[in-house]
Amino acid sequence: MVSLLREVAESFPDKRTGANRHFSMCDITLAAFSVFFTQSESFLDFQRQIGRKNGRHNLASLFGVADVPSDNHIRSMLDEVEALRVYPVFGRILDELQSCGELDRWRSVGNDIVLTVDGTEYFRSQKIHCSRCHVSNHTSGMVDYSHKLLSPAIVKPGESRAIALAPEFIRGEDGERKAEGELSAAKRWVRTNGERLSPLGVTVCGDDIYASGPFLRLLREYEMNFVCVCKPQSHKYLTEYIASLEAEGEIERCTESVRYRGRKRTVSYRWIADVPLSAEADAPIVDWVEVRIKEDSGRQVYANSFVTNHRVTADTVAEVVAAGRARWKVENEDINTLKTKGYHLEHNFGHGKKNLCETLATLNILAFLMHTILDLYDQRYALLRQERGRRTRFFQELGTLTGYIYFPNWQAVLIFMIEQLELPDPGG
Repeated sequence: MVSLLREVAESFPDKRTGANRHFSMCDITLAAFSVFFTQSESFLDFQRQIGRKNGRHNLASLFGVADVPSDNHIRSMLDEVEALRVYPVFGRILDELQSCGELDRWRSVGNDIVLTVDGTEYFRSQKIHCSRCHVSNHTSGMVDYSHKLLSPAIVKPGESRAIALAPEFIRGEDGERKAEGELSAAKRWVRTNGERLSPLGVTVCGDDIYASGPFLRLLREYEMNFVCVCKPQSHKYLTEYIASLEAEGEIERCTESVRYRGRKRTVSYRWIADVPLSAEADAPIVDWVEVRIKEDSGRQVYANSFVTNHRVTADTVAEVVAAGRARWKVENEDINTLKTKGYHLEHNFGHGKKNLCETLATLNILAFLMHTILDLYDQRYALLRQERGRRTRFFQELGTLTGYIYFPNWQAVLIFMIEQLELPDPGG
């Protein structure tokens, strides 16, 4: 997979015009990526020390970079590279998963692949800023500069992992309010990726801000399905419409008992088909479903409602709700992992004046994607991740090992760790 990034980086723009081109753009990009892949801010510094002492280092053997560029040189050169230049690597990985049939493992509601979208802020400062920053002017006179992104990911009910896709950056021109900016970026993301993703069979899941007429109509233009949270307070017309139908006894219902961590719970569903999302003449016609989960004691532990273009029946209501609830995975398994589990998405690795902040964030998300793919399909990597428990613990050990010991390739690293832990080698 690292070779895919090298191949794509060959086309990155190079602002240098003189003879000082000792480091290629591939080398500079892979050097930056190595910090995120190893989750070690000291990785490059360690490799410089190893190289001076032994004449060889892991940046060369593991990432194919012969000499170690300085941090400042990396930042200066990557500031000229737009984040979208990295996006083809995400696409190539998705193509590989599709061609070998692995995406079929992720199908759920309506035999679709569930794709969730959610926005997050990953940088904020009152001093550091660039041309891509979102500027917030406060009444106190204070000015905040920030970066935000939309993080799409493939998820599946019951699967703890998420397959990250290329981010969509939320820009200042997308709108001042959080919901406005996030929704504008989401529309741009659909227009950019809809034709590519639609043939896969996709259901897009999102929170309440995505349950808007223009966005849902856009999804249907690209023949993409949806299951979106629909809060009563933000969809008053629909709420009143459903209340009138309930008074006439037209709402369907069913319940089921489930066990969660050894405790019995009752799941109650209510739904109705073919209702207008709003009072607008061109409002999308949707199926509405509500779910409430209670413990035996009567305590309610979850309640939510969704709108969808999937047909909701007694046979499908559970899978529709499961898809809608899976959207939390992009926040907990994707965004939360990127922020708190060693990737340090909110850390300022370098800001630059143009593209650096966005490009480094994209390389960080790409590292997360590659780790997920390894966890799913590389038996040695998966064994070690399971054995070492916390993600941060595994990468701390990886950073320590590669900081002191030279390894000829990645499999040598994994085999060494397996042997030291006296684990049976499952093969690659």
